[in-house]
Amino acid sequence: MPSRVTVVGAGLSGLIAAHRLQDAGHTVVVFDKGRRPGGRANTREHGTYRFDHGAQFFTVRDDRIRALLARWLEAGLVAPWQGTLVRVVDGRIKPAKPTTRYVGVPGMIDLALNLASTLDVRPGVRVEELERTHEGWRAIVTSGEDHGSFDHAVVAVPAPQAVPLLEAVPSLRDTAADVGMSPCWAVLAVFAEPLPMPFDGAFVADGPISWMARDTSKPGRPSAETWIFHANPEWTQRQWDIPREELPALLLEDVRDRWGPLPDVVFQRAHRWGYALSDPECRIGSLFDPESGLGVCGDWCVGGRVEGALVSGIDVADRLLDGVELT
Repeated sequence: MPSRVTVVGAGLSGLIAAHRLQDAGHTVVVFDKGRRPGGRANTREHGTYRFDHGAQFFTVRDDRIRALLARWLEAGLVAPWQGTLVRVVDGRIKPAKPTTRYVGVPGMIDLALNLASTLDVRPGVRVEELERTHEGWRAIVTSGEDHGSFDHAVVAVPAPQAVPLLEAVPSLRDTAADVGMSPCWAVLAVFAEPLPMPFDGAFVADGPISWMARDTSKPGRPSAETWIFHANPEWTQRQWDIPREELPALLLEDVRDRWGPLPDVVFQRAHRWGYALSDPECRIGSLFDPESGLGVCGDWCVGGRVEGALVSGIDVADRLLDGVELT
């Protein structure tokens, strides 16, 4: 008789963990406060405009993710990004580190949508507390709805958001509380003409912008001149409370100062990621308490990045499967 497992968080880490548990024969319910899965591996739509406003691409080094990548490539869900990527250091343009970078097609969110398509994902459900009872785990949600009890639970949200959900197991709570995460303002912009940059993506070492990319250069994207600009954490924190509608002009001013006049902006929006960047030194893989059957995963467990999220989700699922007799 299969166990019942809840996963809180429908980002890539939670979804891949849920998949692994479901493939092992267990009943899995995924809760997420958002209106659809994806977390920071997301794509935002405004009419015909589409923006990968969170995770930009991913690389693959882990053999477990290579197997997943092969399936995604065969299905046409993923493709290499052939754009020209550079580093901008002290105003000088240098080639970025050579590696194969992959993107979801037609958007980064399609990775999450594919994983979620065969799972019981319940969006728009905010879990306020995971309560441990003699029956197992209960997800206490804002709406008050009763989703029943679960034999085991996995928390797959950013570390600061995980802390209150881990109160029942102080050792896991305290570990998550020690992990720092940084915010990021993202600006989504569409221009009337191509920008005069000799690259499609740039890691920027100075100034308020840390990353900029021509989304149009990614495979399967619309033809509009669409760009994403990510601010660095320090600048983001200083501008955290600025009205959202005022933010794009500030960041685009830096682009003009650095690269000269820009074509007319035909569309612009700002998005505020509260927990965008993880401590790169954190390499715990995942957290798991075999006594209670509570696990924790997320990109922050493996220093960030899309591959880190996937690795952490696989890791926590395998630890749960190996460390607890699921009956």
